Amino acid sequence: MLLRTRGIRNLVLTGITTDVCVHTTMRDANDRGFECVLVEDCCGATDQANHDHAIKMIQMQGGVFGAVTDSGSLLQRLEAL
Repeated sequence: MLLRTRGIRNLVLTGITTDVCVHTTMRDANDRGFECVLVEDCCGATDQANHDHAIKMIQMQGGVFGAVTDSGSLLQRLEAL
């Protein structure tokens, strides 16, 4: 509710663990109508395979839950705004 009252529609997700907390937050935010992007190199999991699998799940869905980017690409886009 707080995000909506402030007019926020887009979320940038980072943190740990990619395969549980971050992924679940992304799916929930998407279900609530937010546009989401996960910053892959700003997330981590208990092991690399879990991280990679969570990223692959997002990408395989064709953007249903959101997008995946890296921090360099995100910063370039933000600077261009």
